[in-house]
Amino acid sequence: MRILVIRLSSLGDIVLTQPVLAELRKLFPDAEISYVCKPRWAELVRLFGVNAQIVPYQKNLKWHLRMLGQRWDLVLDLHSKFASWLLRSIVHGRKAVYGKQRRIRLRIVRGDRSLAADHTVKMYHSALRKLFPDKFPVQNGFRYPRLYINGADFPQPNGQKAATGRQRVGLFLGAAHGTKIYPLDYWREFIRANRLRYDFFLLGDARDAAISSALIREFPEVKDLCAKLELTALVEFIAGCDAIISGDSGPMHLAAALGKPQLAIFGGTHPRLGFAPLNPQARVLCADLDCQPCSLHGLDKCPRGHFDCMRSIKPEQLSAALDGMLSGQGR
Repeated sequence: MRILVIRLSSLGDIVLTQPVLAELRKLFPDAEISYVCKPRWAELVRLFGVNAQIVPYQKNLKWHLRMLGQRWDLVLDLHSKFASWLLRSIVHGRKAVYGKQRRIRLRIVRGDRSLAADHTVKMYHSALRKLFPDKFPVQNGFRYPRLYINGADFPQPNGQKAATGRQRVGLFLGAAHGTKIYPLDYWREFIRANRLRYDFFLLGDARDAAISSALIREFPEVKDLCAKLELTALVEFIAGCDAIISGDSGPMHLAAALGKPQLAIFGGTHPRLGFAPLNPQARVLCADLDCQPCSLHGLDKCPRGHFDCMRSIKPEQLSAALDGMLSGQGR
């Protein structure tokens, strides 16, 4: 049995495909499972615990010619964009594409507050249902994403304190779009109020350097790790934190897949779109305004100019949520 799974990017979306691969491995213990993704995400797929072979995607004719005519027993397209359509079109096998619920999501973005899309993981499972309707009926639940290292489950939160005696809290400052980013002045107030009670670590990529630099200038005791950790090291670091705070972003799903206590702040998007963290340890902070969500994946700026979806979530509310979440974790 040869199985090809296609999901080219990005971080959070790839994490959310892990349950589908876990189901495939359970159904076909001896199958050769191959996963097509962009090279930067290969290490993430290796943490899925399913022994999948990575096929690094390349956007060129030579790579597609190598894939042309290859035969697979099953082909699952969990991306459903032009690039994945092209790939599945040139290989042979029994094929299934996941359902994105585009119309429902579009109606939610346009203001229909009566609707909620299925979670993205459940949407990915729709490809399995198309192939095996008897094994994955609609009414069945689904696995939560999990990450593994060296074949072992990551440790669960244990409330161990750092050498300072304080718990370690990772702060993911940014996101791919501006309406998903908690305001800098709010981060500043939050850190100022809590810096003597928690050890804070600033996390993110190079795009977040301006925010982290501004915070480090004012709070030199805070550790800046933005763009300093490779993917596997970042996953291991998150696993060693007592809590993670982030916006609606890829790292939010990393923290969820590691079972970490986490606060997920939703601004221009909304959990009803199907992206909430799948984690019993998660708490979602969302203002739930009439204008929210204003987009499916986020915009550069608030289209109404006020950014109340984020600015309604005050730093003191964030502090109270963190204290409440960690009150039973060794404080």
